[in-house]
Amino acid sequence: MDKILCIRFSSLGDIILTSPIIRALKQRYPQAEIHVVTKQAYANLWDGNPYVHQVHTYQGSLWQLASSLRKVGFDAVVDLHKNVRSHLLCLLLGKKPFQIDKFTRERKLMVKKKINLLPKKHLVDRYFDSLHELDIHSDGQGLDYFIPEGQAVKPTDFGIEGKYVVYAIGAQYVTKVLAYPKMIELCDRIEGKLVLIGDKWDENFGYRLSTLFPDKVINLCNKTTVAASASLMQQAEFVIAHDSSMMHIAAALKKQLFVLWGATHADFGFYPYQTEFTSIENTEITCRPCSTQGANYCPLGHFDCLNKISLDPIISASQKL
Repeated sequence: MDKILCIRFSSLGDIILTSPIIRALKQRYPQAEIHVVTKQAYANLWDGNPYVHQVHTYQGSLWQLASSLRKVGFDAVVDLHKNVRSHLLCLLLGKKPFQIDKFTRERKLMVKKKINLLPKKHLVDRYFDSLHELDIHSDGQGLDYFIPEGQAVKPTDFGIEGKYVVYAIGAQYVTKVLAYPKMIELCDRIEGKLVLIGDKWDENFGYRLSTLFPDKVINLCNKTTVAASASLMQQAEFVIAHDSSMMHIAAALKKQLFVLWGATHADFGFYPYQTEFTSIENTEITCRPCSTQGANYCPLGHFDCLNKISLDPIISASQKL
């Protein structure tokens, strides 16, 4: 094969999870050009990736996208998204794709009936299993995220001196994120400097926490790019995150992670891939998981999955720094 097209439109964390597949394709077919299709907003995630020949962006018109891709001409298409949009793109290209298995039915069964029939392995390894016809295999090197040249930062640029811990305080849905009182508890109990990263939604929480703990908490929410946040995580002692895109970037950087689990569950397969991590979760309740991806409200109204979670493992780790 001379040209292989891989489709993954979004989102940030899911794109990072496809990086071992891209790397494996290049290793298996070294002469082939590996092309990637993604939304314009996520195109820069592939900057600096040595396994990707070209990134093609989707900006609202599948017809225009398919027309430009047909001109390139591909020997194979790998659908790493497997939704209506990616299926339609494959039809427009006239290609039968190699597709991942997302185990959607099994995840929904676990949410609705609490019956776990999911394979006991990471999502990435499930992807490899479903793409066996391509004869690709995991090389054991984990995820890829390459900080683009010139976008690495120094902690001192943000007034950070000495050792520090990064807390990525956000996630896509509310039921994946610590409630504000638990964030206060974490900031109050943790030892040493705590650097907060996040987006515009997280900025108000970051501001309040840095105001409450001015000698300990540095708020960088909505003040750094994804690449700069990654650079800060790379230099941190360890990273605290929810089930989120920043968790996957930290895993790609091979950082020690403490992952706070709420509405979702590690058995879905989205836990940090091939890096050291500790799961922080409430195992005493039976309503978890209540969603496959998270939601913006607790179905039972108590949010005990994160309100009654123990932060002791994180505090103990900070005391050893």
